[in-house]
Amino acid sequence: MIHKSIKIQVQGSDERTHLDTYILGDYLDEAPNARKPLILICPGGAYRMTSNREAEPVALQFNSIGYHAAILRYSCAPAVFPTAMKEVAASIRLLREHGEEWNIDTEKILIMGFSAGGHLAASYSVFWQELKEENLRPNGLILCYPVISSDETIAHTESIRNLLGRAYETQKEKMALENQVGSQVPKTFIWHTFSDETVPFWNSIRFVEALGKADIPVEFHLYPEGPHGLSLATESIKRQDGSGTEKGCQSWMPLLLDWLRRNFGF
Repeated sequence: MIHKSIKIQVQGSDERTHLDTYILGDYLDEAPNARKPLILICPGGAYRMTSNREAEPVALQFNSIGYHAAILRYSCAPAVFPTAMKEVAASIRLLREHGEEWNIDTEKILIMGFSAGGHLAASYSVFWQELKEENLRPNGLILCYPVISSDETIAHTESIRNLLGRAYETQKEKMALENQVGSQVPKTFIWHTFSDETVPFWNSIRFVEALGKADIPVEFHLYPEGPHGLSLATESIKRQDGSGTEKGCQSWMPLLLDWLRRNFGF
């Protein structure tokens, strides 16, 4: 495995911002591995921090089925938009530049995000064209209980305020991502829980509706029970207080893996 921690820096980046790679080494006896898809993971954390529970445990799940993975520890407050989005772009550029060396299928690089990391992944998917570089296009989008809207009736306002800082009042409308969806957004997989009290499921519903109106293929799973921040929802990564598990939600990863196989042929 090529496991590196690579510094990612754009204007405004926190000096600690970096990309952790989980690139599979050759495991065939008779020949090198074929090129494989890669999932770029953006953990959640309300744009205050990036969660460990939504990082390496998830990357290793993808490695187990033969996918490469990478985790972006992006800049959080006091860094403001579009710093983290440009760090995603820098990461995708780097991964495509190393495609041959690391056996990455550069036409199958997907971005994945949890909670506020879901907002980052979704915002990148709607705004990447503003960077005016076709090579930065994501090939797929995976959203796990994402922050989507800046509509204060359903928004996780802390995340949006942390993201925008002093520009909250002037830029919050732009951060209503459900209003930014068009043909630039790739095919998408989303899951959420009905009982999420931190980021209401209406965030995902609005994004799904926008994707449908834009004729973007989407698979959406809404579970009836489960708190926010479940990650894999398994006992193996429960919090010290015992929270962070939900047996009824543990099917989301198998469902995602099936979606990946059907849509990306691996």
